[in-house]
Amino acid sequence: MTSTGFATGQNLGSKRSPGVARAPSDITVAQRMLSACSGSVVTSLILTPFDVVRIRIQQQEILPSNPCCSKHFPQDLGRKTTVQSPVEPFWIQKHYCEAPESCSRVTSTFQGFQVISKNEGIATLWRGLSLTLFIAVPANIIYFTGYEYIRDHSPIASNTLNPLVCGSLARLMAATSVAPVELLKTRLQAIPTDANNTKMLTNLVRDSLSEVKQRGLGTLFTGLQITLWRDVPFSGIYWSCYESFKTRYKKLLQNIAPESSQFADWKVFTSSFLSGSTAGLIAALLTHPFDVGKTRMQITGDHIQKPGEPYKKKPSMFSYLYKIGKNEGMGALYSGLGPRALKIAPSCAIMISSYEITKHFFSNL
Repeated sequence: MTSTGFATGQNLGSKRSPGVARAPSDITVAQRMLSACSGSVVTSLILTPFDVVRIRIQQQEILPSNPCCSKHFPQDLGRKTTVQSPVEPFWIQKHYCEAPESCSRVTSTFQGFQVISKNEGIATLWRGLSLTLFIAVPANIIYFTGYEYIRDHSPIASNTLNPLVCGSLARLMAATSVAPVELLKTRLQAIPTDANNTKMLTNLVRDSLSEVKQRGLGTLFTGLQITLWRDVPFSGIYWSCYESFKTRYKKLLQNIAPESSQFADWKVFTSSFLSGSTAGLIAALLTHPFDVGKTRMQITGDHIQKPGEPYKKKPSMFSYLYKIGKNEGMGALYSGLGPRALKIAPSCAIMISSYEITKHFFSNL
């Protein structure tokens, strides 16, 4: 049975004889797209709750001692920042939060599952799932198909840096293409549930259109710069680690179970699953501060020039993160790391193993 060809980018099926399975690098673009879709649906259904908890944790440091949440947030657990113009989530001053009785503080991932499902209903943990799927399917099609196309046609295909460069370029294209929907999803998952905000998505879309009319189309890409600072390095680190780990796992599995069609599918799945989870975890740990900055920027208005205010230069991405660390402590830059790591590791594992095994299936048709 042929190798998956994923790590080397070589066309292993170029001398294929009739009746012999194609190498995965020989499958059509449509089959690659279907392979990418298979993992998108599975990961979105299983792992959306981790996203909801992560965003809730990351916005807690900027929740003020406000009547909206004073019943649930004691004074000493309120916002710690010392900036002169306090920032806060957009939903406090707008019509999204009248008096939520369910604005409970989240202290850990699984405690977050418990308090959110108890106070706001278990469906809240899957809020934004439709937007997640709307993002995940096209983004992963662009990402995985784009990565393999760039990798296979790269002028530095034989260089060890090829996965890093190609993965970064693929993520740049994918993240930019879905940025407006990602902004909407992040804001939707940030809002606590109460009896008065049953039309959250409708209100968010209306407010987004209002912002576009006032400030231009650029508002739909709020947080894109810092998102790219998170996703592009993440992708480069991920693919570099993935290709390296997969080579090692394949050698290990080859020693355990010699080449045999009986174990071929099992080895493809196992090597890609283990490599994907390990690479995803490493990349998540190294890029998490940018994730915190992205969430903060997308759910607050401190980066937006207010009407009538004198012009002020927007802070750079690094100064924005430096201000968070200085005012709230370095720990604030790693808030929500637990649920993100618990989401990223299985998400990368499921996504890449589903992608690889589906490609393997198509190559055997």
